[in-house]
Amino acid sequence: MVKIKLAFITDLQHIISVADATWKQTYAPIISREQIEYMYERNYTAEALREQMQDGTTFLLATEAGQAIGFAAYSLREDGIVIIPKLYVMPEVQRKSIGKLLLGEIERVGVKNKCSYIELNVNRKNSAIYFYKKMGFELYEKADIAYGKFWLNDYVLRKKISQ
Repeated sequence: MVKIKLAFITDLQHIISVADATWKQTYAPIISREQIEYMYERNYTAEALREQMQDGTTFLLATEAGQAIGFAAYSLREDGIVIIPKLYVMPEVQRKSIGKLLLGEIERVGVKNKCSYIELNVNRKNSAIYFYKKMGFELYEKADIAYGKFWLNDYVLRKKISQ
């Protein structure tokens, strides 16, 4: 049975294990190796994750039989939008509703906090776009974001939260 729980500093290694199994592989066909390494160092090291938690990003961890199988992160913006900067599921359990469970938990947080939308960025070449569309997200805008010496070529997707 899959369990979704709040993740804490003590869970960093579990988050990193999922990131190691998913993140670089997801982006290898999309962006350069140099950009992958640059972004990984700034987002998925223990120090980077700890800083994100301390700066107000909440992490959720999906586990099954005590094993980490996915995670998501979110933060609440003052304008009533829940931002999801991260959602990753182990390759061997993708298409088994783990992502849907994580999104559902984040949506419940949005409802509880009277938020109007959930928003996330997805690389324009990332096939996860189809998953998000299936989950009710719609294109909000196209964004090209400077990131160090690189560019993030994203779609910003939004989903209205039903109160």
